[in-house]
Formats: sequence, C-alpha cells, structure tokens
Amino acid sequence: MHIHYNTNQTTLPLEIASCLPPDHIVFTIEKVVDELEEECFAAFYHDFGRPSYHPKMLLSALLFAYSQGIFSGRKIEKLMAENLAMSYLTGHHVVSYRTINRFRVADCMEEFIKNLFIELNLRLKMEDLISLDCLFIDGTKIEANANKYSFVWKKATDKFQAKLQETLKEYFQTEVQPLIAQAIELDEEEAVSREQLSVFTELLQEELNQVHQAIEENPVKGKDERKTKRRRLKKVLKKIQEDFSVRSEKYEDYQKTFQGRNSFSKTDTDATFMRMKDDHMQNGQLKAGYNLQIATENQFVIHYDIFPNPTDTLTLLPFLKSCPAEVETVVADAGYGSEENLLRLDEQGIDHYIKYNQYDREQKRSHKNSVKNLANWLYDEASDSYTHPDGFVYSFHHVETRKTSTGFEQEIKVYLTDQPEQAPRKGLYINERYQALKLKESQTLLSEEGRRIYAQRKIDVEPVFGQIKACLGYTRCNLRGKRKVKIDMGLVLMANNLKKLSKKMAQN
Repeated sequence: MHIHYNTNQTTLPLEIASCLPPDHIVFTIEKVVDELEEECFAAFYHDFGRPSYHPKMLLSALLFAYSQGIFSGRKIEKLMAENLAMSYLTGHHVVSYRTINRFRVADCMEEFIKNLFIELNLRLKMEDLISLDCLFIDGTKIEANANKYSFVWKKATDKFQAKLQETLKEYFQTEVQPLIAQAIELDEEEAVSREQLSVFTELLQEELNQVHQAIEENPVKGKDERKTKRRRLKKVLKKIQEDFSVRSEKYEDYQKTFQGRNSFSKTDTDATFMRMKDDHMQNGQLKAGYNLQIATENQFVIHYDIFPNPTDTLTLLPFLKSCPAEVETVVADAGYGSEENLLRLDEQGIDHYIKYNQYDREQKRSHKNSVKNLANWLYDEASDSYTHPDGFVYSFHHVETRKTSTGFEQEIKVYLTDQPEQAPRKGLYINERYQALKLKESQTLLSEEGRRIYAQRKIDVEPVFGQIKACLGYTRCNLRGKRKVKIDMGLVLMANNLKKLSKKMAQN
C-alpha cells in the first residue's frame, strides 16, 4: 500500500512559511534584513523610471543564494523560479540575472555591506554571542576571476621599458633628427615620454606635408630627392606611431597599474599573482588572487578587508585602522609578528598575543642549548661586546639603519670579531628594540592567560576559511576589480555569519 498522490490536483497553500521548517535560515535572513534602518537603503531609491525591486528583497535573495553556495546571477534567477524558500523571500518574484548582477555591484553596495556588518555586530553583542573585546585575525588567499596566464611582471616591464628608451634615443639621433628642420635636443638622462613622441609625430607630419606639397607644385621627371625624403618620412612616422608610441603608452600604463606591486593580471588589474596552497603540481605555480583578512570572535566574522600583497605582515595595521569597532586585544599568528607591528600596537595601547617569526623554534630544547642562541653568549656591558661559547669576542663596530617597504626604520647594531677567518661567523647583527619586543611577547604568550587565549585562535578564526571554501565552495572570486571583489567576499562572509546565527537561534 502506498500513500496516494496526484500531480494534477490543485492545492492552495495559504502561506509558504507553513511549508518550511521553523528553524530555516530564510527566517533569520528576513529578520536581520527587515530590522535594518531605512537610512541604509536610501542610496538605492530613485524618483524616476519604473518602480524597482525593493533592495531588502534583493539583498535577502543574495544572502540566501550565497548561503547555499550559489554565486552565479543566472543560477540565482533559476533558484527564484524553482526554490520554495527563495520564493518566500522574494514574494514569488523572479528577478532577471541582469538586475541581480547590477544590484550587487552598485556604487553604494560597498558602504551598504559595511553598515550591514556593523548592524549584525550590534545584534550579536546584544544577544551575548560576541563581546568585541578580543579579535582573532588571520588571512587567506582567494583566487581571482582571471586568466592564470595573463600576468604582467614589474621586473620584466622595467627591463623592456629601459630597452625601449635606449632604442628610442638611438633612433631619434639616426633617423628622426636628420628629417626635421627644427632643431630638437633630447635629455640623455630623462626618459622619452608619450607627450614627446606626440610632438615628434606632429613635426614629422608637418615635414611630410610640406615635402608632399612641394612635389605636387613642382613635379620633376626622373629621380627626385624629395620623393626619397618623403618615403623616409612615411617610414619613420609609421614606426613612431605604430611601434614606439604604442609600446611606450603600454609600459607607462603598466607602471601606473602596479601601484607598488610586483605583478598584476591583465584580466583583473587589481589582482596580484601569489602562491596558492592548492598547488597540485607542486611547482610553485603563481595565480592571480587577493589576500582576504578577517577578524572573528566565536567564529563570527566581525570585520574583513582585502589586500593586494601576498604576505600578512603589511596588512595588520591598515586592517585594524579600517575596523569600525574599537580594538582592545588582537590575537594573530607568526605572519604578523614584525617589529613595526608589535611596536605600533604598543604605542596604540592595544593588547596583543602575536607570535613572531622564530617563536616556535626558540621553544625547542635544541635551540635553547645551541650556540646560535644569543642567551648562551656572554655580554660585557662595559666594553659592549659579546663572547661566543667557543671564546671568540665580538666587539661593537657601528650601527646600520635599514628601511622596510613601508618606510619603517630599523637600527641594527653590528659587532665584529678580530679573528674573522677562525670565528664561526664574521659578524653579529642585533636589533635591540626588536629583541626587547620579542622578549616581552614571548613572556606574554608563555603565561597561563596567553596560552589559553592563543589556543583559542585555532578554533575561532581558522575554521571560518574552511567553512567558506569547503562548505560554501567559495574558492574563486565571482567578480573582477577590488571594489566588486570586496562586495562579493562581504556577501559570502555575511551569509556564513547568518548560517551560524540561525543555528544559535534554533538551539535557543
């Protein structure tokens, strides 16, 4: 015996909500979005044209689609037509994928996502799910929506640009200058710009017009030197217009696009080529990507930002500066433990539990007993010298000042030995300020409170990356350009937050 069913029978459900489980995520999304202030949606309203879809409905639909791992505009449109939960959120509306894509890349969307995070943080704090006292920070690389063979390298661009300048100046002396009646001098030290090439083009064109006019007014039968000059002028003019000018303009545009980076992608010029962990060939292949930085508490993403640099060291200070919440305590791994970061956090009065580069190695017994450990050397304060365990004396020689890529200055004290050939090392380089910062950080991390807080980092921030990559399938950006990618990542992280909030509400 089977339960009878009839696909041709007409049914009239009074409410779609009655067909969904009470703890469905759509109810959490609806509640969070509906409680947003109307001021947040003011930028989406307009007084002309046909009535548009309400931004609350479009935002709810996007968040639900992203929570299901669906990021394509066409697939979201299909979800609206076929999915019951999506029909509940949209009120049976099926929105075109073009409208969906235009909405999520709108000019005001980036600021709107930022306000959405602030509103959710306030809700989470009111429900005692977060305290905003301690932020766990980490980063991951997300592959950009770009061709992996569309790379442009700064080192190669500098090389080709310099070679072009040499060729240009030589060509000017041998070919251009003899053809122009007006005397022009090039600065040997200054590069030839695209503006100067435009001037050369104009002068050559004027000279060509004059020669052509002279030939037309006074034609000569047989060999004519003016015709030879006209052919040379046309050849040189074509070379400058179709070769030198095009390449010079291309390299200048490349230099403007780099903006301090070593590479970028032609497909997505804001993306930088980085080494990804999912390198199946194990050959160090580089892919265009973005460095996603997040701050979490109780596995809720409190704040996020994206950066073009592959390393995390340079991202901490600008990331904290952009954070809307007042930061009291920061917990991060060894990728953030530079001298500048530790010093600036102390100056700002922010508590921190951050490992530095050699922290784990210094805790091993082999390092504590090693001659490379400076603690095993004897220091004489009177003579300002260090004595190696084997008896070699290293005396203070001078101070070196080094600058990082951010302009931060480091003072390195250099100690040299009188027996460089017999000694195990010729010199000893010590950054006393960094040594003091590392000692203080080590004591903080080794304390009972430090061990407890830092152990929480592994189960707080790192699982979020696994959730958005493995569970939601967000391993590659869906949009191009830094602004659009930031919106895209914000929607993914917000959808993940709402999934967690929905489960917490269901448990209560």
